[in-house]
Amino acid sequence: GGAVDFGPLYEAVGVFAKTANSTALKSMMAACGAKSGSLEEGVGKAKKCTKARLKALNDALYTMERGFLSHEGLPGRKWFLHVLQAPALYMGYGADPYPGIAQAMRDGDWDLASDQVKVVADRVLAAEALLRAWRPKPASAGAGG
Repeated sequence: GGAVDFGPLYEAVGVFAKTANSTALKSMMAACGAKSGSLEEGVGKAKKCTKARLKALNDALYTMERGFLSHEGLPGRKWFLHVLQAPALYMGYGADPYPGIAQAMRDGDWDLASDQVKVVADRVLAAEALLRAWRPKPASAGAGG
């Protein structure tokens, strides 16, 4: 087998985790009832979770998710853009985590696997930047509609 350096991916995930665990984001998710399942269930139950705040949180999360998309697509499957998960190439509809890396390793293409580690690390950092750019809006008196 070959050697693949996962260091860049580990570093990127560490940066992402730090941002995802920020106090502001965790507070907003807690205020909107994220721990109880559906974020929508939190609206009205907690005075801090207004529809505007819930919308801001949802916007932050779906915008962040776009950071995981590679404009080049996966090797051999340009139509699949998500670098964290996609249907596996030879497993029907079974999910493949880190599909570009996993498939390259299964194929024994260690150079491609190393390239894909860099692509995934780049996309994780892109998602982190989008999440970091999110700022909760201050609650205003009377807002809640």
